[in-house]
Amino acid sequence: MSRRLLQLALFWVLTLAAAPAHAQLPDLIDLSSQYLPGVALDIPPAKSQVSAYEFSLNVPLVLAERSTFLIPGASYHADSVSYSQAPAQLDQIKLLQSIDASALFVQMLPDNWSLSIRVSAGIAGDFAAIDRRLLRLNALVMASHAFSDRFVLGGGALTNYAFGGLLPLPAIYVEYLPVPELRLETFIPAFANVRYTVAKRVELGLRAEVQGNAYGIRSEQVRADWPCVALSRDDPALPSRQDVADAERCVDHVAYSVISAGIHVGVRLFATLWLTSFAGHTLYRRLEPMTATDEPIDSELQTLPNAWTVRVNLTWRIPRE
Repeated sequence: MSRRLLQLALFWVLTLAAAPAHAQLPDLIDLSSQYLPGVALDIPPAKSQVSAYEFSLNVPLVLAERSTFLIPGASYHADSVSYSQAPAQLDQIKLLQSIDASALFVQMLPDNWSLSIRVSAGIAGDFAAIDRRLLRLNALVMASHAFSDRFVLGGGALTNYAFGGLLPLPAIYVEYLPVPELRLETFIPAFANVRYTVAKRVELGLRAEVQGNAYGIRSEQVRADWPCVALSRDDPALPSRQDVADAERCVDHVAYSVISAGIHVGVRLFATLWLTSFAGHTLYRRLEPMTATDEPIDSELQTLPNAWTVRVNLTWRIPRE
């Protein structure tokens, strides 16, 4: 798209979209880096430390003046895991990645209603090999109504992999501005925000969020070893027979889920480019190995203790005014 066409599309989106549409419009560009300190695993003295990186891009297009918008987008996410003092029997999954392409369709309707439909497809895993089981499909359908310039309510349904498997979930969006500087925003089941803006340049607030995905594991360290395949010899010192494969204990994918809450601080650098930070604590954190039939493998569960976390974002937002 040429610069002129992008400027035109942004103009219509920013000036003509009503409050219900704004509730669904994503950021134009977002770049983030998150750090969690090392914590002890269930297999002492092993420790693991996780860093996460994400980039997303969305391009708003106007299909029909004042009424219809299409926003194609793409995103990349990586969870980098490092280990220390890990025993030889611990499968060290060091890098989990996901690549997604999406399309968000927003239709403005009479009487301050809008309809949003979002479909995304991508792959998620360690990328040691690629197959169709790495494919992830997500969808969202939601209707929103602006009761006033300060209150928007939306409802619908979605599917996602935030807890390791494809789940149908309700989608509820609430945005309320008791005063222009104070914004309360919730999208269930993903996040809840309370933000106060000072002089349209500094943000202070609280945030709770749910993150996660199902990552396919194709590493040779896992797929070519017992219990996925039978070994030529059995070790009598171990309780299970290694000369017989055990499909019920073979890891096909892992469910990585995190729930966290903390403090949000943001500074507007210029125009709608913001530098923000999130500092908080995880409330729930799990890396759960699962079989090809989505059954959890309890013997391989790696519970990650809750810890402090810090994330920094550089975001180009769609203006609301």
